[in-house]
Amino acid sequence: MVIAELRAGEAPPSVVIDIIRRLERGEVLILPTDTVYGLHALSRHASAVKKIRAIKGLDWDRPLSNLFNTVVGLGRFVQLPEGESRRRILESWPGAVTWVLPAQPGAPRPVTGQDGTIGIRIPNHQFLRSICAALDDLVVSTSANRHGQPPALSRDQLDPDLLKEVDGIVYQSDALPGRPSEVKRWTADGAEILRNRPLTGVESDHIHILVVCTGNSCRSPMAEGLLRDRLDRKAPGKYVVRSAGTTTEEGLRASLSAVEVMRERDIDISNHRSRPLDDDLVDWSHLVLPMTSDQIGEVDSRFTSDNGKVFLFTAYPHSEFDSHEDIPDPIGHGIERYREVRNRIEQEVDRMVPHLLKLVR
Repeated sequence: MVIAELRAGEAPPSVVIDIIRRLERGEVLILPTDTVYGLHALSRHASAVKKIRAIKGLDWDRPLSNLFNTVVGLGRFVQLPEGESRRRILESWPGAVTWVLPAQPGAPRPVTGQDGTIGIRIPNHQFLRSICAALDDLVVSTSANRHGQPPALSRDQLDPDLLKEVDGIVYQSDALPGRPSEVKRWTADGAEILRNRPLTGVESDHIHILVVCTGNSCRSPMAEGLLRDRLDRKAPGKYVVRSAGTTTEEGLRASLSAVEVMRERDIDISNHRSRPLDDDLVDWSHLVLPMTSDQIGEVDSRFTSDNGKVFLFTAYPHSEFDSHEDIPDPIGHGIERYREVRNRIEQEVDRMVPHLLKLVR
């Protein structure tokens, strides 16, 4: 059932009131958001939350994101950290960042994880914020697609069978931004990225790729050489590949073992010189590929405005990387370990190249 069709920025009181009544009755609705079309329900309504999980095909304990109108009153639902961490969280809202935070005792049970946390964000979308403000409660919001399928950016991309399982739909005549929210978990050691925002394309004649490791002497130079080799074969002149280290100094040579195992692939990295990761390199890049999840966290903490371009090397193009392993550091080991790491990097490069080729417009 189509409830309404709105333009971006519209929040007609009559439609808002209708949506509120429906959510309070336990209905599941498809609504436009500041990211993609989403499934929505009142977070305290257990049967509605259960229905959303069934529609998407999610396990009962799979975490769900929740929306609220403002930071005022947020302390009823989650525990916010103090100091710099609190400032960082609050400055990311309103916007497409979901924070997983410790739940307060009075938080809605249907959306509280087994670990006692809740995913929450304040959207940059007037219609949704008007609904949350009037309800003065959390509203579940998760992409309107089956689990594992791409999100819907327009009404024609919504699964017709899925539409039959919801209680109502609000369409937006304007195009949606089309990128799901980033998901971060706050920890005492800093932000842990659970999902970043997928890169959908690059408006440039040349795609700039930056590979990141710690010392920029082993893993990232090998990956740089392999990526450049494969991409130059497939799309000459379209890609520029560089590498950098999170903890290194300028001008160090690649390790002799790395040079040797790359020569076995007819790729010469003997002229490589290390570069420290800095603002200029991150600004230059369209895509940043750290070798480990710890390095992703470091990039995120140092370059917060650019984390949408950061993907785990072994996960790209997927935005969730909890099921993907890091590339281990061979430094301090023998030549066979370097071969093993090179082979692993080569496997990942060959896997990701078809996806990288899609970035060229």
